[in-house]
Amino acid sequence: MKLICHSSVSQWEREQASHYPEIILFTDKLKNMICDNPEGGLYDPLLSLEGKNIPCRKRSINTALFSRRYTIGYDVITAYYIHNKTDVFIIKMKWGK
Repeated sequence: MKLICHSSVSQWEREQASHYPEIILFTDKLKNMICDNPEGGLYDPLLSLEGKNIPCRKRSINTALFSRRYTIGYDVITAYYIHNKTDVFIIKMKWGK
């Protein structure tokens, strides 16, 4: 599968990596998981409009970078994507589920 990231996803990754360089390991692992099995993600209505349903999926990975005792919502990275038989397009990536 060919992986394509929206420009906002690439920007988010760069910004996060500038603060937490280790995050690159987790975002790369998440991208590989998505490319290896795009059907494995959960359906998410992120792109659904009234009367139209675009089959968007989401997949998350636990980062284990921060203690849950001190940070809430920063222990998981979630990617939202659409795909066909040849391409995966990540449209959004964020902290939390």
